[in-house]
Order: sequence, then C-alpha cells, then structure tokens
Amino acid sequence: TEHFIEFINGFDCDAERLRNAHISTCILAEGYRSWGGETSHEDTIWQDLARVRTFDRIALAGQKAAFKAIDKKASELYFIKISIEELLRDLKGAKVLIGYEVSWDEERNTDANVSAGKFYLNIKMMNNPIVKQITLEFIYSDKWASDLIKTISADS
Repeated sequence: TEHFIEFINGFDCDAERLRNAHISTCILAEGYRSWGGETSHEDTIWQDLARVRTFDRIALAGQKAAFKAIDKKASELYFIKISIEELLRDLKGAKVLIGYEVSWDEERNTDANVSAGKFYLNIKMMNNPIVKQITLEFIYSDKWASDLIKTISADS
C-alpha cells in the first residue's frame, strides 16, 4: 500500500506530526530514510527504535552463548563471560556501542544461588545513538557592517 506523507524538512508537516505521535514513516530525501524511529514505550530510554533493535539482537546473541553453559560445570561460566565481552568489544570497535561493562551480580549471586546453580551476569552498555533531528538556527546579525564599510572605503 502506498500513501504519500507530506515531508518538509525543518517545518511542521505530516511526517513531523506522525513522528511526534511515535509513528515512524519512510521519507524520500536523498534516498529513503526513516523519519521518527521511535516506539511508544513509557520509558524514554526504550523509545529509540534503533536502541531497541540493537539491544534485542545483542541479548539474543548473549542468550545463545549463555545457553551453551546449561548442564555444564559452573567453572565453564568464565568462558561465557569472555565470549560476551568479546562480542561487545567487537561491537564497540564497529561503533555500534559506545561502551559496555560486564560483571557478576554481587547481590544476586548469593551462596544459596551459586549452590543451586543459578548465576547472574550484569551487562551494561550504551549504543551509538542514531541522529534523529538536527536543528539549525540561522540568525541575521549586522555585527560585520563595519567590515563592509572598511572594504568599500579602502584605497585601491
């Protein structure tokens, strides 16, 4: 289905009103682009659609790696942590992430949980945000009027 949405960069338009209502649109401006890219999640951290997609993909990869430790000796968890750190290091090098931190959860990894074979690994990370809006403000100033006067007054 094709439906044309008015888009005028820098002005109030249909695409901007949809964006403000958390509805993304595809616009044709120097190629096809996503205008909006936001979810309607209550938490502003998870309103960025690119962040949600990035974190979901990383979480799936991490869970796949962690699943390999199920039914194995707990001492092998070291390799799971290393594997996740290597993934995040590669993503940081590719500029997908700005930074990350991987650590065992000191509060939840109680003696009882460890004895029961339950382990908690905290993975903190920040994605490289997608630019969604740049506002340029052009302001007239007569600050350089004296420069003009000097230029036109100069003896040739």
